[in-house]
Amino acid sequence: MKYLKTLLFEIILLISLTLITTILYYFNIINNNFNNIFKLLTFIITFFYTGIYISQKSTKKYYLEGLKLSGINIFLFIIISLILKNGFNLKQILYYLIIIFITTFGSIIGSLKRKK
Repeated sequence: MKYLKTLLFEIILLISLTLITTILYYFNIINNNFNNIFKLLTFIITFFYTGIYISQKSTKKYYLEGLKLSGINIFLFIIISLILKNGFNLKQILYYLIIIFITTFGSIIGSLKRKK
């Protein structure tokens, strides 16, 4: 149940940050290069924060909780990619590795924050 709540929290955070980015880009407040960087930062911030959030909800082995959550995220992204009939490429694999690293790192940071 905690994974479902975390994924719901993640989706809401991701949609809201992406909506802000889209509005800024639509009204030409940011240019295309900054938009691409901001989209990547949006995903990094979202996965990092959900890593912290899941470690706050767990009782032990915080890094494994981050790995589980990133595995669930990657599984969902692969399913969406297969439904949309997108192929796999090196960019997607690198993106998935970034998701694993950021979520796990966030869960470790969250566990250190919790112990204090």
